[in-house]
Amino acid sequence: MSALPHLQEIFDRLRRGCHLSPQDEPAFSAVAANHEAYAEYFAPLGLTLVRHPREFFYFEPEAAESIPDTLPRIAVFSFILIDHAANAGRPIEEFLLNQHFFISKLPHFSLVSYAALLRQVEVEDVAGLRQILKHMERLGWVKFHGEEDFRFLRPFHRVFDKCLELSAASGSPGGETPSSPAES
Repeated sequence: MSALPHLQEIFDRLRRGCHLSPQDEPAFSAVAANHEAYAEYFAPLGLTLVRHPREFFYFEPEAAESIPDTLPRIAVFSFILIDHAANAGRPIEEFLLNQHFFISKLPHFSLVSYAALLRQVEVEDVAGLRQILKHMERLGWVKFHGEEDFRFLRPFHRVFDKCLELSAASGSPGGETPSSPAES
């Protein structure tokens, strides 16, 4: 099994919680070309190599109960962008995954309700948004092009798909958020 190319690099990145996508060459191509062999190699270590349908790789989390403190921040950050796109009538997936964003132009502090959501996860300012984005970069979910400019990468679909799943489960029509509680 030592014939697996880039094995150490792949293991190190995936074990840290990173995702491998087409931007992560040559490691990505090595896993894509021989996914089964890598999965078999990692299995005795108790690690499950996942090939996402949108063509990126990650290790299945070990314990669903242990949620890193950064995950709620990422979820709120993502929700705000999705809500902003929906309220503007923009196609959400295209808006998020096909353009570049500038940190200084993010909508996260443009509404009192957005700022309140961010305070719930202890994000008070743009520096807090930058920390979230830097963590997402370490996971392989965003790529920076300079200090302010970033774009979402293919693995961001894990968050995006979960948001869509939760929206469907709650019965909310896509892009609409309730404006007042239901009356009895």
